[in-house]
Amino acid sequence: MKISQGDIFRRREQLIDYLQQKEQASVIELAEYFNVSTVTIRRDLLFLEKKKMIERFYGGVKLVPVSQQKIDHTLEKSHFPVTAFIDKLSPFLTDRLQLFVGAGLFSTEIIHALSYFDILILTNDASAISISHPNKRALISICGGELEKNTHALVGDFATYAFTKVEADLCIIEAAGFNTHEVTTNTLNESFVYRTMLQHTNGPKIVYTPAGNLETVGSFMIDRTFLFSHLYTDASIPEAILNNYMTHSIAIDVLTE
Repeated sequence: MKISQGDIFRRREQLIDYLQQKEQASVIELAEYFNVSTVTIRRDLLFLEKKKMIERFYGGVKLVPVSQQKIDHTLEKSHFPVTAFIDKLSPFLTDRLQLFVGAGLFSTEIIHALSYFDILILTNDASAISISHPNKRALISICGGELEKNTHALVGDFATYAFTKVEADLCIIEAAGFNTHEVTTNTLNESFVYRTMLQHTNGPKIVYTPAGNLETVGSFMIDRTFLFSHLYTDASIPEAILNNYMTHSIAIDVLTE
């Protein structure tokens, strides 16, 4: 049976979970646990090593202590001016526009604001299924898939497949990390779904993120920065970073309340 990209991503995430529980393991132990060859495990480990998530030592491998607590702490304090963001997007929101929205910290709030427009929304934000109010005009469709651990993002093969069946006019993705080279997210499965969204968008590809995430890198790349049409962030962006982005010809809007 052919192994899908989603299966590979899930195994690598499970490998990280295994190392978190066991602290360290040998290649043979991992191959036996996941019922794959040592060649396959070595390929997984090479991928994770390049991401600086693991480190090898004689006879085995262990997880690099990632600052997950730091990431969570940052996210709790994050703020993004959703109302100002929707105001900026409104010229794009023509009737019956087809729109992809990736799940994120602010995606449910954004989809709720977008629901007042006569548009078609496809999202992997499972929480969006509960959006209902008397003035709702948008048709909101939720892709299938597996619920990502500790998030409200739907991921996996079913989620990815849903986005291959639609050609969107506009794509909106929230980044966990952004710099002049790449736009990133925190999990393998999310990165694959969001990359598929981008590949099936014929119009603008918009990325947004709180300024605190700028010049940081999430664990996994969604795509190269230059492939995105526009960046939206909040007014706490340092002037040096703003000037750097302008020097690199990154189209950026700084949103105020």
